[in-house]
Amino acid sequence: MAENKKRPGHKYRKPADIPAAQRVKGRIFWALLFAVFGLLIGFMAASSDYIVLVIATVAGGFIGYLIGKSMEKEK
Repeated sequence: MAENKKRPGHKYRKPADIPAAQRVKGRIFWALLFAVFGLLIGFMAASSDYIVLVIATVAGGFIGYLIGKSMEKEK
């Protein structure tokens, strides 16, 4: 295919100091950590209500995933 001569080239990207495999583990780590904390908080709030436990665990995991993802973007 023909290249557009008016199109600017790609900017230089500095290679990451942390390998990609290690950065991905941060998301999983924080998601699991927050999911466990969400489960514990849900268990203390409503000990026998399984719906609350599931909701707290999923919400904690999602929040942990977002925190881990934002931490990976900082570096």
